[in-house]
Amino acid sequence: MSVKNVINESLSTPVKEQVDVLVCGGGPAGCIAALAAARAKLSVRIVEPFGFLGGVITTAGVSGIGGWQHDLDGRPLISGMVEEIIRAIYLRSGNDPAALEYIFRQRSERPSYREGGLGCYWLGINPECCKLVLDEYMEKAGVKTLFMAQAVRPVMKGNRVIGVAVESKSGREIILAKVVIDATGDGDIAARAGAPFDIGRPSDGVCQPMSQIFLVDNCTPPDLHYDQSAEDPEPDPLAKNRYRAAVALARERGEITLNPNDILCAVTPLHQKSANLCTVNFTRVQKHSSINAEQLSNALIQGRKQVAEGVSFMRKYVNGSREASLAVMYPHIGIRESRRITGDYVLTGNDVRSGARFPDSIARGIYILDIHNADETGKPSELIYLDQPYDIPYRSLLPLGVEGILTAGRCISGDHLALASYRIVSHCMATGEAAGTAAALSVNGSCTPRELDFRKLRMELAKNGANTGCC
Repeated sequence: MSVKNVINESLSTPVKEQVDVLVCGGGPAGCIAALAAARAKLSVRIVEPFGFLGGVITTAGVSGIGGWQHDLDGRPLISGMVEEIIRAIYLRSGNDPAALEYIFRQRSERPSYREGGLGCYWLGINPECCKLVLDEYMEKAGVKTLFMAQAVRPVMKGNRVIGVAVESKSGREIILAKVVIDATGDGDIAARAGAPFDIGRPSDGVCQPMSQIFLVDNCTPPDLHYDQSAEDPEPDPLAKNRYRAAVALARERGEITLNPNDILCAVTPLHQKSANLCTVNFTRVQKHSSINAEQLSNALIQGRKQVAEGVSFMRKYVNGSREASLAVMYPHIGIRESRRITGDYVLTGNDVRSGARFPDSIARGIYILDIHNADETGKPSELIYLDQPYDIPYRSLLPLGVEGILTAGRCISGDHLALASYRIVSHCMATGEAAGTAAALSVNGSCTPRELDFRKLRMELAKNGANTGCC
């Protein structure tokens, strides 16, 4: 017998609790959002599918946190609570504090947006230390964390989100909230609440590829050349330009059959004091969607297969890696792109490239347009450097046609090109601080996030040290 649908009787779902602010997703954006709201003396619950916080840092192993630069007037481009948390994680990781003072100093001159790697500076952190720091910050702020729980669908009253159904070992429960923040990365709650969204590039909906990051032990990090404006001094032709020729040769010999990447992207020490344990960013899983369960499952399997190829490649071709061994494959694959929830304003690639300014700016961005090859093998990514920072408007955090909800992180409202810049961790954290602060002001002002006067939001963010631009 073929069964296409199973109809269940209506079930009564218990209400677990009612809070002021509910944050769905405990990644970089969600954690900052929860802390911002909790510091305003509100009751806050954060729901996280894994057993720890940190999102792409701790689940996917993104240990190099970038996007740090200075504004046109010389002040740090991203500061406030984001700077506070990153400082704490960086220092807990046992790193030299001098790098922090250099990155977050006040500059007297206009910066060059060609400095650092890909036009910005990077801080290496230990994902395990990130877990510890975020636990401590949540506990101190009074944020209630629900681990191993999935936010599955919004609870609606008309077009307003008034809570979310969550699934966990306790079964299905409802958490009611005055404001909900969707920091799921994929925009799950906003989309299911009826907000419109786009996926991938306009021509065919294909997203940027995913990456399975891994750790190798007993590896001396190769001297990979990152300055694309200068000639790589590496004399070995196979090692030149991040092993581009070696990758092509391995593919020709049938040693790389799954990974379409054209270069060995990054091999970086996990700890400053121990260079033998390295984070490797090499794999690229194309043409898979993170919002399709079958495709995501297949992407995870293919990512692990690419890791096996990658370790073998490093042992044969990469200097200092002959005896390298696989130490860790992170539990989740790194997702660059999925849903972009359409908001009251769609930030565009032209906005990013032109350094657009907005009166309702809540954060500043600078990361390059970093567009990884979506469907070709052996073709390089497109990297478009910026000449000045750009504003991220509050309206891009407001899902179109839905009330009582904000977005934060990579699922905010933008086009395919703009996402290539604002998806980076530091920028996502900045939108999280804005969303959490907006939620707090909305609750305390008895208004919806859309009704909130953005000038009050900008003033509150500035008071807490965040850079929202000078409009």
